[in-house]
Amino acid sequence: MRQAIFPQLASPPFGEIEIISLSQQKPVYLFLEMHHNIAVVGKLFKHSAITLEQAWSSAEKEYFNLNLLRNRYGMNNDCCHVAVPLGKNRDLSALLVTERAPGKVLDHYIVKAIYEHKSQQLFDRLTSLAGFFAKLHQNTEIDRRVSPELPHSYLVKLLDSLSEWKLNPVQRVAIEEFAATWWDRDEVWMDREVIVHGDATSTNFIINRHEVTGIDLEKMKWADRCWDLGFIVAELKHHFMWRMGDKWAAEPFIGHFLWQYAASCKGNRFFIMLTRKIPLYMALGLLRIARNSWLDDQHRRNLISEAELCLRYGLSSSTTTILS
Repeated sequence: MRQAIFPQLASPPFGEIEIISLSQQKPVYLFLEMHHNIAVVGKLFKHSAITLEQAWSSAEKEYFNLNLLRNRYGMNNDCCHVAVPLGKNRDLSALLVTERAPGKVLDHYIVKAIYEHKSQQLFDRLTSLAGFFAKLHQNTEIDRRVSPELPHSYLVKLLDSLSEWKLNPVQRVAIEEFAATWWDRDEVWMDREVIVHGDATSTNFIINRHEVTGIDLEKMKWADRCWDLGFIVAELKHHFMWRMGDKWAAEPFIGHFLWQYAASCKGNRFFIMLTRKIPLYMALGLLRIARNSWLDDQHRRNLISEAELCLRYGLSSSTTTILS
């Protein structure tokens, strides 16, 4: 830190460094230098059972992705950007260091809306987040149609993982049959590919009023824009179901987020197209969340059942379901 990172931000000498853990699930730390009041975030990719080679590959990939988005696709200015990569070190548990962005993660505002009734604050932050995705997707859109191949293979991966838990074989067959109705529907696959964040969770976006900073870009890829949008929608559905026991409570926020995204891109007709296929990607997001072993079993089953409903009824009633 003292030799490679801090000199990018201030002139030496440097004072005492305090290290604070930022996550209970991942080895992510805040490094505070007291003399200059410098704050950076360090993420250790070497953990659990993965090899150092695998960890270093992931660290290098995220470092590359951050630079690519910032330098080639304009995600380095105004109110919508990704974190500034400051350095990486293979020998320090595959460490990646980035700037510390101001603000709170989206999860913070969801909790405030649920427990402190600060709904308008969450609406405002979702407007900002919609603007972030609109910029990312518009800046990276290419002339290649989206394909069902990626969501199809991801669904199989999710179901395989859940089957190792307690997924009922009968329910798995039902999910696969309902999903099959999506793969050959041309209207679902008319959009063009964009770069997606790829890991759009409620903890991977730091929001400070109208400013949004994207972090954790190691899963970035070319895909359907609804890969990101559907995962955020699933996060909202999950949090309100889990914390309130009400699966409909998230709907106003879901509708608002999708409308703001469409308004920032291409308007009303685009909104209809989005809501037409969001249930597919929302189902993937719900199944993804259901894999988390720290959630109680009943909630995990509820998420799986909700995903099944999205796949079963989404094609016929997606717009009314999203906005009801």
